[in-house]
Amino acid sequence: MTQEQEKNVKIAGGVVGAAVLLYLIFGKGKENSGDGGDPTGNGGYIPVQPVFNAKNVALGLYEAMKDMGTEEEAILQILKPVSQTQFGQVVTAFGSKLYNSVTGDQRSYNPFYGLPKVNLKGWLKEELSVQDYALLRTKYPYHL
Repeated sequence: MTQEQEKNVKIAGGVVGAAVLLYLIFGKGKENSGDGGDPTGNGGYIPVQPVFNAKNVALGLYEAMKDMGTEEEAILQILKPVSQTQFGQVVTAFGSKLYNSVTGDQRSYNPFYGLPKVNLKGWLKEELSVQDYALLRTKYPYHL
């Protein structure tokens, strides 16, 4: 497999991972129709709220940023439904990961120098454009 094919496979894997994450977040739930003795009189309908999972969101963000060629649109789409409070949970779930600020990935090309661990704020600041990072700072001022 050539390097270009390997790069394309990694990008496709990241896109598929982001799509699965978005499906899990926004996927259709089962609707409970019929009254079934419902005391509220709304026919048993309960609006489906997507279950928030900070670890899944953090994983999706990591997948979009971990290799060269950050998927900025995927990052913005993943964070679109995330509230300020939930973003704090995502920051905690992401933790700190090794980061090479020169290449934008986790590979150390110097055997004598270890990579520093960087938190989500650092990853986003390095990987996103100035405009996209400013947009996220507006949405999450307590964490970015």
